[in-house]
Amino acid sequence: MCPSRAALPAWSRTALAAVLIIGVYFLAPLPVTEAEPGPPGLRAGGCLAGLAVVTWLLASQVRRALRPDRRLAQQVAALLTIVNIVVVFFAAAYFSMAGQFTGIRTRLDALYFSVTTLGTLGFGDVVPVGQAAKVTVIVQVVFDLIIVTTALTIVAGALRPRDRP
Repeated sequence: MCPSRAALPAWSRTALAAVLIIGVYFLAPLPVTEAEPGPPGLRAGGCLAGLAVVTWLLASQVRRALRPDRRLAQQVAALLTIVNIVVVFFAAAYFSMAGQFTGIRTRLDALYFSVTTLGTLGFGDVVPVGQAAKVTVIVQVVFDLIIVTTALTIVAGALRPRDRP
């Protein structure tokens, strides 16, 4: 089944955004820290600032996706962009604190762990062992629940019959 002409720009933007976001993740210099890094206040502040930006992006995309004038394809495309941003943000956080995990040695390992956390699979091959790593995983799980709830809201709204005058 081919996407409609109106939906094509949304899907194109989503695909382009995914390529750019993942490309930046693999190319950007990310510091890798030991199990218990230096000034925790500075690292916590940086993490909170990044989390605030991701939260703002998430909220703005959700507002856009839930507008009643949006088509389902546009809503799903916006949701996929949200998922991409959240997964890559947490992958970068996991890679930066690789010393607090068993099993994260590369950026792909961190991305893999972020995706398996989103999917609630938990294979056990990557495990957070440091306290900051465990807190970061908890925060991602909360974000993931918000994303799943948003997806269900979008699909339920699309399936609901519209009131017609």
